[in-house]
Amino acid sequence: MEADDLASADDLWWSWAVLAISDRLPPGAEVALDPEEHVLSYDYGGSWARMQRIGGGRAVLWGLADGSVKDAISEHLDPLGGAPDWASSNAVWRSIRTSTPGFLAWYSRDGWDTSTSGMFDGVIDLLSPLLRGDPHDVAAARSGELGDPLLLAAQGVAHVAAQGAIRNRLKSQIHRQMRDTDETDRGLPVRPTLLARWHRVSEPGIDFEHVVLVDQGDLVPSSIDPRLNETLLVSLTNVLKELHRDEAGEESGAWLAARVRVAAGRITLDRAFDSLPSWFDAKGPTLRALTWEMKQRSAAWRPAWATLLPPD
Repeated sequence: MEADDLASADDLWWSWAVLAISDRLPPGAEVALDPEEHVLSYDYGGSWARMQRIGGGRAVLWGLADGSVKDAISEHLDPLGGAPDWASSNAVWRSIRTSTPGFLAWYSRDGWDTSTSGMFDGVIDLLSPLLRGDPHDVAAARSGELGDPLLLAAQGVAHVAAQGAIRNRLKSQIHRQMRDTDETDRGLPVRPTLLARWHRVSEPGIDFEHVVLVDQGDLVPSSIDPRLNETLLVSLTNVLKELHRDEAGEESGAWLAARVRVAAGRITLDRAFDSLPSWFDAKGPTLRALTWEMKQRSAAWRPAWATLLPPD
């Protein structure tokens, strides 16, 4: 069986949500909804699944079917390899960083597609219980007739996802303007003392580049240089977290992205407070992250593109 044997994203979403408040789940199974990330979760024994609704009626599905003979882990595959850019959302990226999935699929108007072809026999068995929602309850949940808070939140997510194409176009427009925006000088040193001290003490002995994006105060690596081992990466991340906090101004806000670069034994820090510079070539910040950051600044320190941001 393959990904295209799955039910439609909308059918799966609503049956999954309805089961969260029913007694039809397998014993010990748990379902939850994160309305902020638009993600439904399902955990059952050593297996788990996540589904995120994305603008334009699209969706991403990923997880692990415990006991699968063949999956992305056994085949040493990158689940995001070959996936469209929109399928690599912040929620998916953060989840994959903390837990290794065995499968990943995405849904668009063409149906389901996957980067883990030939690895869905166990997945179909894992997800089948999620399609056991009572049809009458599913129909009532879709129309908003059931007053359960989780189902009302699920309806809100589905509505936002259906309208999301507008937000995606707006995000692309803002990102283009950010590319053309000049940074306002904040007088910060190219070699902060804390970073220079880290370089001197840790003695990495290599040239590297490390780029991070800030998502509502959290630092998310947009690219990890393979030359950085885990110990160096953890200590460098701690330094960047401290710098991000210390360099933030009450009026002028904090940086949106940063690049640490070591070349010829010299370490430097590039920051982007107002723009997406040429050295940042990864997926840009979400509208929510940009809105959150602009709310921390006074009007005088908000770039022109900030006027396009939605209120939340």
